[in-house]
Amino acid sequence: MKILITGGKGLVGSHLTKILSEKYNVISTGREEVDIVNYEKSLDFIKNIKPEVIIHCAAFSNVDGCEVEQEKAYKVNSIGTLNISKICQEVKSKLIYISTDFVFNGEKKKPYSEIDIPQPINHYGKTKLIGEYYVSHLLNDFVIVRSSRIFGKSGKNFGSKLPTLLKNDQKVKLTTDIINSPTYAFELAKAIEFLIKQNYKGIINICNEGECSWYEFGKEVIKILKKKERMIEKIKFSQFEYKAKRPKYSTLDVSLLKTLGYYPVSWQLSLRKFLSDQF
Repeated sequence: MKILITGGKGLVGSHLTKILSEKYNVISTGREEVDIVNYEKSLDFIKNIKPEVIIHCAAFSNVDGCEVEQEKAYKVNSIGTLNISKICQEVKSKLIYISTDFVFNGEKKKPYSEIDIPQPINHYGKTKLIGEYYVSHLLNDFVIVRSSRIFGKSGKNFGSKLPTLLKNDQKVKLTTDIINSPTYAFELAKAIEFLIKQNYKGIINICNEGECSWYEFGKEVIKILKKKERMIEKIKFSQFEYKAKRPKYSTLDVSLLKTLGYYPVSWQLSLRKFLSDQF
């Protein structure tokens, strides 16, 4: 089976490339090969490969950046996904689209399931939801993967960098009032591999078991690295000067994933594995 990955050099894409390459013919692409906002160029490249599956990881995922550069966010996350969906129609490929918990408003008091109605409160979430719309309305053979707070080796996001900051004895302020589900990129990639084998179709949540605030996440890092707890300080999200709103509670329910036979481990266990590999 040929699997093409867009955004193959990113956090999720690189983990998928490593894991899936053990069993499949994986073509991992960057913007040089597949510029998702350029339909014709991307179509020409992908038509030559004719992949059975396209995993669409490429995105503008800087949440505050999306709020500032709204046109760019729309072009990359929405129109880029429209282009990839149309290409999947053309070459008859299955599409696996990586989406986000930020499609929800965070007002629900219990974990979000796949059938809950999205209502994003920031531009990043809005553009990713538009991408979901294009995928689900243009294709029959698709998977929309909603994930949350992804961390892993070589990641440039805060969850991936936080352990290094604490390892280097840098003090960090962490919020107590933003709750969601941490997701180890390795765990996400393994679950996607499982869904490919199952030939799953539809929307599905993938994250580690459990939920936490950023402060609780930091406390666990401190515990594993045997650092002093004074290295982290509690703070409310409103005390930060961020451009974009965040959902206060966007934990994802993974009951459907478990019904299919895949049981994600706790975020604490995944964090421990990540740190053992990292340090």
